[in-house]
Amino acid sequence: MPTPIIARLARSTPFLAGALLAAVALASPARAEEWTKSFTVSGHPQVQVKTNDGAVDVRTGDTKQVDFRVEYHGYELNKNLRIDTRQDGNTVAIEARLTNHFSVVGHWCLFCVDSHRNLRIIVNMPKDADLNVDTGDGGVESQAVNGAVDIHTGDGHINISGAKGDIRLRTGDGHIEAHDLDGKVEATSGDGRVRMDGRFDVLYIKTGDGSIDTRVNPGSKMASAWTIRTSDGSVDLVLPDGFAADVDAQTRDGRISLGFPLTVQGGLSNSQIHGKLNGGGAPLTIHTGDGSIHLRRA
Repeated sequence: MPTPIIARLARSTPFLAGALLAAVALASPARAEEWTKSFTVSGHPQVQVKTNDGAVDVRTGDTKQVDFRVEYHGYELNKNLRIDTRQDGNTVAIEARLTNHFSVVGHWCLFCVDSHRNLRIIVNMPKDADLNVDTGDGGVESQAVNGAVDIHTGDGHINISGAKGDIRLRTGDGHIEAHDLDGKVEATSGDGRVRMDGRFDVLYIKTGDGSIDTRVNPGSKMASAWTIRTSDGSVDLVLPDGFAADVDAQTRDGRISLGFPLTVQGGLSNSQIHGKLNGGGAPLTIHTGDGSIHLRRA
């Protein structure tokens, strides 16, 4: 039914009302189409997900099956959307590739609404598995995974919780939210904040532009050197009682605040501190080009 505004326009300016009605029709969301496929697995499977332009949502549980569901709107299967899957023993893979995924709207239209196109891959898989996700443009959400995790997105956020094992998170342009992690962690973002907490053996965090907020839980131990680095942003690091490290904290444009005693080596300044925490240990490097560093006790 036309709105009161469009009804009034229809009486005074029929052409304008027609354009508005056409815009409303174009803006009305069409129902997404769906593609599904399932695979039976055993033991500790490896799940691989790849797309050049789409979001990925990983859900895990106590199951012996990997289910793929692809939801898409504005694309035609086997025309500008191709979906391929394979199973090789306990390795299951899916690739959803888009071609010519752009549209042109006529310049003559008064109220042009571009068709909304999207692609999302939903994965239901065993919790005890290895996971590899690679998307050129799209966010990645993942529930708990017990195994090697490698997530890469060229342009999008990463949100993961409960992962345990060797964890690698990379985004070219987007933030990283990673909580309740356990194991070896590498997280890098070209442009975005990083927020993380967990029990760590190895920790490497780097962002080109964004803040870093990290909580190290009790039970963490430095199996090797740790690095936390941002080119432009503040660093807030919370360490548990008894945590031992050789601390190297530096900022070019900011201040350093300490919430625990540190045996300082060399000179002490507001922008550079070298010292031993709880007798010292492996190197803990914390650098920021522009921002403050806050080291606190849990």
